[in-house]
Amino acid sequence: MRFFLFLIFVTMPGHSAISLKEAFDSARRNMENLKRSDALKEAAKDRITRARGFLLPTLRGVGNETRIDQPIASGLNRAFVLTRQYSAAIRLEQPILRGGIKGAYDFAREDLLLSEFQRSATEINLYQLVINSYYTLMMARFDAENLKELMRLSENRVKELRSRTSVGRSRQGELVQAEAQLLTALTQVKQGGINLIEAERSFEFFTGTKPADLAELSIMPTDPGSLSAHLEKLKMRPDIQASLQQVKLRDTQVTIAQGAHYPSLDFVGNYYFDRTGILQTSEWDAAVQVSVPIFEGGRSQAAVREAVENRKVAVLDSHQSLRAAERDLTILYQNFIASISQLETMKDALKKAEEAYRLNLRDYSYGQATNLDVLQSLNLFIETKRSHDSLLASSHMIYKNFEASTGVLP
Repeated sequence: MRFFLFLIFVTMPGHSAISLKEAFDSARRNMENLKRSDALKEAAKDRITRARGFLLPTLRGVGNETRIDQPIASGLNRAFVLTRQYSAAIRLEQPILRGGIKGAYDFAREDLLLSEFQRSATEINLYQLVINSYYTLMMARFDAENLKELMRLSENRVKELRSRTSVGRSRQGELVQAEAQLLTALTQVKQGGINLIEAERSFEFFTGTKPADLAELSIMPTDPGSLSAHLEKLKMRPDIQASLQQVKLRDTQVTIAQGAHYPSLDFVGNYYFDRTGILQTSEWDAAVQVSVPIFEGGRSQAAVREAVENRKVAVLDSHQSLRAAERDLTILYQNFIASISQLETMKDALKKAEEAYRLNLRDYSYGQATNLDVLQSLNLFIETKRSHDSLLASSHMIYKNFEASTGVLP
């Protein structure tokens, strides 16, 4: 299916208009959640260093001093009856085989990859928040301008009827009718101002910048392409990859838990600077230490079972995340297609509503329409324009959210 493009120009922006990309770039620099994700990523790097440290040799200084009670027995070699015994040495320890220690290092590396996926997912989530605040602000500004236009036209209507009433060409009831319309428009303008302030505060919160003029609405395709292609692309989205990465982490945790059943083998060497006793002339010693788990009250097996169940939970969460993402993407796809069709119809409705207002205004001056006809057509015209402008901005918002849902950033 071919792409049919339409370009819509908006008269709002000035020389300092902010585009959606610029708003997102500002949010990247200011929002705490991205900075927090960066900090978590650095912490994951440190966990790799710490896990690597358990695989590498350890060199430390050790020393001890022991005081013992003087033995009563006599005739013993003096080396065996020293009441003050001490030693000072440098000790080298090198793990050779420890159950789960390699798994812990692998876990740390997988955890770093998870933090990278989560950071990218946070960035996409932030982008969607900026999209919503950006176009919500645009809709609020459109609405405020339309309500101001309603008030301006209502004021003109009141002025005209006052003039006509003063010379007996219109009834007093028609003037009161128009004044009621003006007061209603005034309350709507005030409410529109409240909505605009809320939209501006939301935009400022996410972007860290004061709301300025917004850029023109860009070219938007009326056909987003094949849904199946987008659903396939969705699988590479960072949050989906993060859910799959969680499964890998749980696999590694199973390996770590199983390692508690394995024996440990360590090399230990000491170089002595000073020592007492019968070995005081020996400068070094070396040993291989073996530890074999025999009975631990079922702790290790329970840990394995827990890790296996946690992996099952991660798999289920991953499946659910993908299904939810596919559902949301499908809804956005359908909503966008529907909004394009609605927008075309709304364009025609707006033309008709404006034409009806102009015709009723003309016919009233000829005595062929009532004041109520004019006010009703005025309200229909402005309400249709409000709906059109809101749908216009909403269609762009839906499309940008659709793009972001497949992992596309500006």
